[in-house]
Amino acid sequence: MDRFFDANNPLMQFLSRLVDLAVLNLMTIACMIPVVTAGAAITAMNNVLIHIVRKDETYVWKMFLTSFRQNLKQGVGLGLLFTAIFAFAGLELVMLHSVDAKAATLFMIIITVISLCVVAIGIYTFALLSRFENTMRGTLVNAVSLALGYIPRTLVMLLILAAWAALLWLLQGIFLLVLLYGLTIPGYLCTRIYDPIFRSLEANEESETEQTK
Repeated sequence: MDRFFDANNPLMQFLSRLVDLAVLNLMTIACMIPVVTAGAAITAMNNVLIHIVRKDETYVWKMFLTSFRQNLKQGVGLGLLFTAIFAFAGLELVMLHSVDAKAATLFMIIITVISLCVVAIGIYTFALLSRFENTMRGTLVNAVSLALGYIPRTLVMLLILAAWAALLWLLQGIFLLVLLYGLTIPGYLCTRIYDPIFRSLEANEESETEQTK
C-alpha cells in the first residue's frame, strides 16, 4: 500500500499530471472568458505545459498567474490579432457556404488552408511568447520561421489538434471532458512536439550569452 501512494510510483505520477492538467485547463478557461485576455491565457498555459513536459517541479497556480501577468500586454495584442483573423475567416466561410458555385468551393478550400497556416503560426507564437522576450513583431516573425523550418513537427501538431477536435465531435463535446482537458490535452501533446526545438533555441541563447561575457 505504501508503494502505491509513493510519489515516485508511475501511476501516482500519471494521476498527478492529470490533476495538474485539469487545474491548468480550468484556469486557462477562466482567464479566457473576457476574450481579450485569451492570448495571455494561452501563453501562460504553454509556460506551465513546458514545465510539465520537462518534469520540472510544477506549481500550476503560481506559474500560470506569474506568466499571465508578465505577458498580459503582448498576449492581449497577439490574441486579438489571431481572434480577428479567425473571425474574418469564419465569416467568409459562412458566406461562401451559402453560395452554390464551384468558385465558392475553391475559395473555401483556400481560406481553410490559410486558416490552418495561421493556426500553426499561432501555436508557435504563444509558445515563444511564454519562453522568450521579444517584440510582438519579432515573436511573429520567429513563429513563421519555426512553422516553415520544422514542417514535419508543424504538421504533426496540426494533426493532433484536428484529431482532438474530431474526438470531441464524435463524443458530442462531452462537457466535463472539455472543462477539464479541452485545452491542456492537445496543448500537452503539442508541447512534447515543439519542446525539442525550444531546448535547442535556449541552448543557443545561453551559448551566445556566455560568448558576450
